[in-house]
Amino acid sequence: MTAPDAQLDVELRHRVVEAMTTVLKRLVGHEGPITEDLDMADGLGVSSSMGLELLLEVEEQVGIQIDVEKMRPDELRTVGELATFITGHSRPW
Repeated sequence: MTAPDAQLDVELRHRVVEAMTTVLKRLVGHEGPITEDLDMADGLGVSSSMGLELLLEVEEQVGIQIDVEKMRPDELRTVGELATFITGHSRPW
C-alpha cells in the first residue's frame, strides 16, 4: 500500500515521474507520451527485468534508495502508482 498523498513530497514525486519517463522511453522505445495512468505491463510492455532496471536507474538519477521490501507489484500497475510508491517508500542516499 502506498503512503497517503497528503504526506508525499510533491517535489520528489515530480522528480521521480520525470526520471521514470526518461528511463521508460529508452527501455521500451515508446515514442508517444508516457502518462501517469499508463499501465506499465499492458501499455508499455515492461517486463520484470525492465522493472528492476527502471528502479535502479530512478534511484541513481534521483539520488534515493527505494524500500523494495514493501513493494507489492499487483498494487503498482500504472506509472503514477509506482511513482507514488517510490516517493513514499524511499530515502536519500
